[in-house]
Amino acid sequence: MSLKNKILLTILSLTVLAALVLILSSQRQVTLIIDGTAQPLRVRALTVGGALRAAGIPLAPQDLLQPGRNTWLAQGMQIEIDRARSVSIALSPDGGKFDLVSAARTAAELLAEAGVEMGTDDRLWVNGAPAALDQSLPPGKPVALVVRKAQNVELTIGDETRRIHSSAATLGEALAEAGILLEPADRLSPGPETPLDSPVSAELRKARGLSIQVDGVLIQARSAAEQVGESLAEAGISLQGLDYSIPAEDLPLPDDGKLRVVRVQEELVLSQTAVPFSVKYENSDQVALDHQEVIVPGVLGLQVSRERVRFEDGKEVQRSSEGAWVAQEARQQTVGLGTKIELKTLQTDEGNLEYYRAVTVWVTSYSPCRSGGDRCYSGTSSGMKVQKGVIAVPRAWYGLLVGARVYIPGYGTAVVADTGGMTGYWVDVAYSDEDYVPWAQYATMYFLTPVPSYVPVRLP
Repeated sequence: MSLKNKILLTILSLTVLAALVLILSSQRQVTLIIDGTAQPLRVRALTVGGALRAAGIPLAPQDLLQPGRNTWLAQGMQIEIDRARSVSIALSPDGGKFDLVSAARTAAELLAEAGVEMGTDDRLWVNGAPAALDQSLPPGKPVALVVRKAQNVELTIGDETRRIHSSAATLGEALAEAGILLEPADRLSPGPETPLDSPVSAELRKARGLSIQVDGVLIQARSAAEQVGESLAEAGISLQGLDYSIPAEDLPLPDDGKLRVVRVQEELVLSQTAVPFSVKYENSDQVALDHQEVIVPGVLGLQVSRERVRFEDGKEVQRSSEGAWVAQEARQQTVGLGTKIELKTLQTDEGNLEYYRAVTVWVTSYSPCRSGGDRCYSGTSSGMKVQKGVIAVPRAWYGLLVGARVYIPGYGTAVVADTGGMTGYWVDVAYSDEDYVPWAQYATMYFLTPVPSYVPVRLP
């Protein structure tokens, strides 16, 4: 190189050096913004990096600087620094976790740095609050991100199957977000509080309207139960004892939703019936003839019968016998038939008559031509003539009394000498045809002494 050229190069270098010294020796006014906080700064530097060094502001490797370090420093320039902070990213429900240090300004940038992809139905929380991917994050402070991954829900409603993709916390929330609102009486299996931490298969039975007739009132209710008994229980109606429902509690709900509960009560009714006692008769010489006297009193027995009475809704519908038993045995009564003969005196217009027996009889009268036959009969069974002073007695009496003397007031004394077709306590007093007197009345017949050797206790 010629001497001339060397001199020119030296002069140029000195000129540039002088200009550089002049530039470095001059101050520039810039604005420094750190994590959103601005502050003015006067520095002598050529680049952004030189300005930060001149101001004593260090940078961590993960801090963000705008513009870059090698950018020429200009008067009035803004220099922004976003300090890196700790970031935690949790994935739910699989439990994945990432920890990093970053100065990224949005959740989308942080998730991209961690390699976490979010689906359209996934959910994001920043520091415990729901957030959007492009939402600006608070600068300079630790950040906690939670990403809840959406789960598949297969829901069966009757014959229909719906598929839902949701990141809700519970199954109930997922259904609500899908526009499926649950009534209190609906049945969801598993329940609405089931955590949505994995794919879920669920069944929903929608409640139906019911009209329940019970205890005299009509109750409106809703139930998703399949059987009558379950639906009644959900309505707070219990079947107790013999109660039953229409339809029966183990049958499906009827299409019209109408149910009836029948309240059933049963009572045992006891009834008592007197059992008559038997009577035994025996002769007694302590009792007057033709009289009776109770020697041993009889005791009525007691029979108890039991019936079961069924009431439905307060009305008797059935009564059935459940047998009977003797609560007290009847005790036989003993009656003494008098055999004791007591002689008595009767004052009559025929004088005083002594008698040993008196009985009440039905008295009629007859005569030879008034005997009821087709001719006149003047004889009697004993051979005596039909005339006053003869009486006829029933055939059962005749053999015992033939020849006995009796007295009938209004007729007089007579002898038993004839018999006829009479029965019981019926006697026929005889007359001749000339002195016939008609009789048809009750009267006392006295048996006169002497007392025969055999006196029947009772006249047959």
